Amino acid sequence: MALDSEPPVFPVSIKLTAARIDAKHTDVAVLGFSNCIVILVTQLSSVGSLVQCVVSQLADTMLADPQHMADQLANEASVPVDIKFLLGNPGACAASSLYQILATFLSQRKHTQNPSDVRPVVLGIGLDLPREYKVSIDDGMPDLGAFSSTMNAVGALVDECRVW
Repeated sequence: MALDSEPPVFPVSIKLTAARIDAKHTDVAVLGFSNCIVILVTQLSSVGSLVQCVVSQLADTMLADPQHMADQLANEASVPVDIKFLLGNPGACAASSLYQILATFLSQRKHTQNPSDVRPVVLGIGLDLPREYKVSIDDGMPDLGAFSSTMNAVGALVDECRVW
């Protein structure tokens, strides 16, 4: 007996894209669950760390005053974000500080694009970062100038896959 109805739609919004970033194939998947946004970014065909980003409750207080919010959110870097490594050791990986910076950047970007979407972002990441990006905790902060083009390229790919 044939059914004329279409198969049910998967209950999670999924969008995929790929591009070359820093001459490396990069896959991006964005999944919109009801309780979080999952962003997977890999140049290694797998992810090595999972980082959860939650827009701080301080950002919620900005929503009470629309003018104050507009002034603050004109610069997405003004949105406070709480970060937690779910998988992976932030001290063990030389690239972990860059992963935290990228996770913050993507979470702030999502929040500025849709401030009413309060779902946290879970970023699964595995990037093949050039040696000059990688620094140990003892060496200080990474050179963000070198990493900013990668960060912006990943942000553009994630924007193509928006589910918020």
